[in-house]
Amino acid sequence: MTDPTLQSDLSTLVARRGSARMELSDDGLSYRCVRVFGAPPDRVFRAFTDPADLRIWFPSGAPGGSELTVCESDPVEGGRYHYAMAIPEYGQVAWHGTYTRVDRPDRLDADEWFVMGEADPTGPPTAQALTFQAVGDGFTMMTMQVNLAHPEDPETFMEQSAAGLTTSLNTMDELVSS
Repeated sequence: MTDPTLQSDLSTLVARRGSARMELSDDGLSYRCVRVFGAPPDRVFRAFTDPADLRIWFPSGAPGGSELTVCESDPVEGGRYHYAMAIPEYGQVAWHGTYTRVDRPDRLDADEWFVMGEADPTGPPTAQALTFQAVGDGFTMMTMQVNLAHPEDPETFMEQSAAGLTTSLNTMDELVSS
């Protein structure tokens, strides 16, 4: 995966959008996302944990008309988060998570369960680790490493999960860099 910090100019939203790199492992059991944001690490960390920020950027990658109905986050080690979204034509989806490591503003790890419908989470979680590294003057390179509980189909992953995440992170960059 190419290091996005090698680009000469990351001062514009367009350049930072071009910095995004998403890679699914050959076995479909993990993915890595690297992207540069136009704000220092503390601001980017806050955008990933503050419900007011999450309500702005998180649903932007979902289909039009989607609504974030629950947005709770307690970003301390052992704290929990819960996001629920109503998506037209799909219904309710939810993310339930437990923060397993919180080193503000450098790292944020969590175990997460994704649930279709309103059922309680079951089965093994997805483990994710986010690191936030200061680069340049006032920029942050985020690296998101996600180890999935079940393998992803590469085509479906790129069309749905990666596309939605990319759109959401673009909106987040607009939020944090303004």
